[in-house]
Amino acid sequence: MVDKKLNTGTVIIAVALTVVVMSGIFFLGTQLSQEKGTGIQRQIDSFETERRSQELSRRLASDVLTEKSCDALNIAVEQTVDDVQDLGDDVQRYEENAKIGLDQVNELKMEYTNSLIDYWLLVEEVDDLCGTDTVRLLYFYSDDYSCPDCGDQGAVLSHYREVYDGDLLVFPLDATLDMRHTNILLETYEIEEFPSMKINGEIYQGFRDKEEMGEILEDYMD
Repeated sequence: MVDKKLNTGTVIIAVALTVVVMSGIFFLGTQLSQEKGTGIQRQIDSFETERRSQELSRRLASDVLTEKSCDALNIAVEQTVDDVQDLGDDVQRYEENAKIGLDQVNELKMEYTNSLIDYWLLVEEVDDLCGTDTVRLLYFYSDDYSCPDCGDQGAVLSHYREVYDGDLLVFPLDATLDMRHTNILLETYEIEEFPSMKINGEIYQGFRDKEEMGEILEDYMD
């Protein structure tokens, strides 16, 4: 980590960046809590507008951010972790209890996945600029038929997400959605089985139980 000081300009940049990146997530989370199937398409359309704003924010950030903003950016990342993870739980519960068609549920999951990838890219960029203390874990999973261990792996990761609180960021990516960016990641990291994980720069393929997962994560937390 570089030696940095917070100043008013730095805080404004970090806050503005965080507001834009997270506004779409907050919007989707609020709408999910209402669980109204009739408004799903309008939610998706509105969220797409926010997602485009996130892209512009990231491009702007790459031009104006300096080392002086590192502390503020890391604080901003930490403050948004719980919101992102909680929204993932909401999406999962919504999928399990939804009274709308599967296609609409998948559309909603795809929009959430777009937001998740956006946030992962932001965290990676902050790490490149400043270095971070967080462990970033991409979790690739499939359906119960082709991956009977994926449910158990998700439960193990949820456990350690609570144990390490904001120090562990879990980004679950559903391969069955067949999204272009997820497919690119699967090909880039040569994922051949599910469940699989990318933890910072390392790839782990196949199921890891609670004990083994704990040992793996402990190495990254030291």
